[in-house]
Amino acid sequence: KMKKNLIISIIIIILTFIFFYYFFSYSKQENFINPNDYYFLSKEETIIFINADEDNYIKNLSIYDLKARKVKTTNEYLDLISHSCMDFTQEQKEKLMKSASQASSYFNNGFKWKFALISSNYEEGFPHTRTDIIFLSPAIINYQDDELTKTLIHESIHIYQRYNSIKMEEYLKNNGYSFSRIKNDPLIRANPDLNNIIYKDKNGNELVAYYNSKEPRGISDVKLSNISNEHPFEKMAYEIAENFHKELMLKKYKEL
Repeated sequence: KMKKNLIISIIIIILTFIFFYYFFSYSKQENFINPNDYYFLSKEETIIFINADEDNYIKNLSIYDLKARKVKTTNEYLDLISHSCMDFTQEQKEKLMKSASQASSYFNNGFKWKFALISSNYEEGFPHTRTDIIFLSPAIINYQDDELTKTLIHESIHIYQRYNSIKMEEYLKNNGYSFSRIKNDPLIRANPDLNNIIYKDKNGNELVAYYNSKEPRGISDVKLSNISNEHPFEKMAYEIAENFHKELMLKKYKEL
């Protein structure tokens, strides 16, 4: 009887070990997702947010910004945007949660993930942030998983920059950036991810994106060969996101 009880005890211990092994292994996987960590704005919520223009982004668009967006007035653009807002599908939500979970493990900005879905009629579908919300188009969500994760890291960094001004001042100082002037030239492209300050790098070069002409053909019609040179915040976001991509590729290479 004692031998039988011993065997049963050993079996229970082994089964318990197996259970906890797989439980904790699963918990560490990228697909272990807590839905409460994510918020997806509905179409109606996105329309309300954009029309409220809490950050004054639309209000402050210059005449050349409006031309780049193929509209004449901010009201015309707001009307266009209102018809560009969309609801997320369940498939899109699941894909974003998976990539955002991986992005958080690389760079956690301390904020809950908030997403809004828009068509290419709004900011040409480019991913960007406003307040603590990441705006994405279906085309961006359709990226390959690794590329989507890289994009989410980039955008989450912009949210971090927006709400951590003291740390960002330290970053600018430590990396040789200095104040040049306040943005006041209407030919400088608007970018919702950036502040209204133009900086110089350690060589005295201004980081700024001017439209190529007074009749810009689109948002990307700017005098800038390297988009990361638009602003120190862009350079930081691109570098961190690119480092993630390099590390991921190196890991995959080692696993071959």
